[in-house]
Amino acid sequence: MPNLARLPAWAGHELAHVVVETPRGARAKLTFDPELKTFVLSKSLMLGLSYPYDWGFIPSTRAEDGDPLDAMVIHDAATTPGLVLRCKLIGVLQTIQKTKHEQIRNDRVIAVPTDSHRERELQGVGEKSSKNSSWPPTSWRPRR
Repeated sequence: MPNLARLPAWAGHELAHVVVETPRGARAKLTFDPELKTFVLSKSLMLGLSYPYDWGFIPSTRAEDGDPLDAMVIHDAATTPGLVLRCKLIGVLQTIQKTKHEQIRNDRVIAVPTDSHRERELQGVGEKSSKNSSWPPTSWRPRR
């Protein structure tokens, strides 16, 4: 298996690649281990809970927490870990990750795959201000 964390972040002018780690309906969180080049169990969810959407990452990026940018992909198709989706980015959930010693940003990008039914329905989670034309934010740019 190739190192999915090193795939290009961008899939064209307005599309990003998202690597699925934990597919919709999963009852356990999986993460990609770049050293092993495979997916490993991160944690199990409580009984009766499952992921409502796909969770993964945008390759070749680095968020403030040191990991690739997290992404939630909203769509109806069944996927598997390792599937690479070409997605339109429609929003960001800005979050703070707290540890015993610090607080750091750990944002989640919200995306929809191209040519999906949801892409036609979801244009964005809010109107983008014309005054803020910096897209994507500097912290999201691919690492070099």
